[in-house]
Amino acid sequence: MLSFRLHQIFLGTPNRYFLPVPKLSTSQVAKLSEHLTGRGLRVADLGASKLRAQSGGTRVSIDGKLGLASSNDDMLDLLGPSIPVLLSAKTGRPTDRSTLYFAVKRLGGLSVVHLFPRLESLSTWTCLRREGLCGLTPDEAEAVRRLLKSVPESSQVDCVTASPTTGSRPLQMGRKVYHRSRLPAPEFLSRLRTMESGTADSAAYLPRDSVLKLDGQVDSVLSSAELGEWCLA
Repeated sequence: MLSFRLHQIFLGTPNRYFLPVPKLSTSQVAKLSEHLTGRGLRVADLGASKLRAQSGGTRVSIDGKLGLASSNDDMLDLLGPSIPVLLSAKTGRPTDRSTLYFAVKRLGGLSVVHLFPRLESLSTWTCLRREGLCGLTPDEAEAVRRLLKSVPESSQVDCVTASPTTGSRPLQMGRKVYHRSRLPAPEFLSRLRTMESGTADSAAYLPRDSVLKLDGQVDSVLSSAELGEWCLA
């Protein structure tokens, strides 16, 4: 069972702090709203488990379903004290939490998996690579492991690596050079870098579009027990 730990990331571009939080239910987002109001912030409920809070020059955006907070200011003192309350909240969690992490479509003999990571996608993905950081959270890594363990070991994974591999192509990201690579599923998992683990020199990352094309049919059931405190929704 995965235990939640705070990991805040600052990205010089777009000059914002990012703080992964547990994936929260609607009632837990309401508790977080109460916490922020008690800290003197003006809170707006944007619907779909999203909040916007402001106090003076500090502005915070929270997406409870995605599990991510972002701000123009450091958020550890502001949001840190709310986490134990959220973790202790009772939830009637359904067993399968896969829809919060990925969607799977069949395409011939392939399973096309669209992942929903907090930070390792789109423009944030680019900023992380330029600064040599990783935003993949432990629960997201567990979702990827579950998917890849159900495919043949010979399956190849399109990814980005920190060092060149056979047949890879260079990928310039700012002053850093990465490589578009294809790795066997077991090797990709052994090199997959997260916020908490992985060696940067030999790391593998999800592709920028967060899409994996995998041989055969994947096991798409993701138990809430495997995700632990990272997923309360």
